[in-house]
Amino acid sequence: MARILGAIHRRSLLYYYRLSAACRHRLGSLLRTTMAVWHYLANLEWTEKVQHTCVFCNKANFKHIVYEDNEIIAVTNRTPGGQFHWLIMPKRHIIRDMEALRHSDLALLQKMDAVKHLLVSQHCPDLLGSGQVIAGYHRGRRPLLGSTTIYYPDVVSVHHLHLHVIVRPYVLKRLFKYPAWLPLLWKSDAAAMRQAAASREPEPEPESEPEPEPEVTEASNLIT
Repeated sequence: MARILGAIHRRSLLYYYRLSAACRHRLGSLLRTTMAVWHYLANLEWTEKVQHTCVFCNKANFKHIVYEDNEIIAVTNRTPGGQFHWLIMPKRHIIRDMEALRHSDLALLQKMDAVKHLLVSQHCPDLLGSGQVIAGYHRGRRPLLGSTTIYYPDVVSVHHLHLHVIVRPYVLKRLFKYPAWLPLLWKSDAAAMRQAAASREPEPEPESEPEPEPEVTEASNLIT
């Protein structure tokens, strides 16, 4: 058996080295990307993760800031999923992920969307509105079909609301890590804004009327 396995291994190496250098490079790149995607999918969290520190709350963690104002900051992703890959987020740590969005967050989402359009127009204006730019949010933990015990996986890497904007995404990452085709893991920024616009804040409970103060009875009236 060992001889058979050894022969198969040697023959595989022979076929591999017969390939051109370019083919070997492509094969190696495909293998590495496939393994990275497999590792990502295999480590999805089916319980809600807890993060005690936030890397997005410290600007020192950002290598390249591409936009900043008083409320919004945009940075280049350290592990890009395409030719350009930006993360757009509020500076304040006010929302964990897109599952927590409410109607009151709509203005913030619209500002982040405006920054997206600004960056795309600056770096690749010919791709505005094309299918070569995807933008959206990873989904967080939420009940499965209304269940109280079964949940969709929590795939949010950093618990600080951030919008992914990817220009000319790499094929495998678009299919598996940033899958616009799979609502289980991803929601587009347009869909997130529609969700926030359609949601309603819980109505405040009506203030109850104060109970009348009890009458004070003088001690003399208690003497019988």
